[in-house]
Amino acid sequence: MLKHEVKDGKLVVYLEGRLDVSVANEVEEGLTELIDSLGHRKVLLNMKDVEYMSSSGFRACISTLRKLNSKEGFLKISNIKPAVKRIFDVIELTSLFDIYDSEDAALKSF
Repeated sequence: MLKHEVKDGKLVVYLEGRLDVSVANEVEEGLTELIDSLGHRKVLLNMKDVEYMSSSGFRACISTLRKLNSKEGFLKISNIKPAVKRIFDVIELTSLFDIYDSEDAALKSF
């Protein structure tokens, strides 16, 4: 199960390590389970401990965004390390996601 907590009614999920093909499906399934079983529509992915993301990791994020959009929910991302942020920029996904420098700023934006 993914490390997570609820803050002010918002689900904060703490991702860590390498989000690559070996863990992306597990992350995606874990996020889906949290959203579906707990009924959360406001989700924040805190990526302060994510060192690397492959296309599989981005797919998991996009899938989660689509799931929340279908439920009229919201997905925010915070604390992206510069190396990972560069990948977001290169594949032009920064406009798809609401990205914040800090968890507090992201939580206040809901």
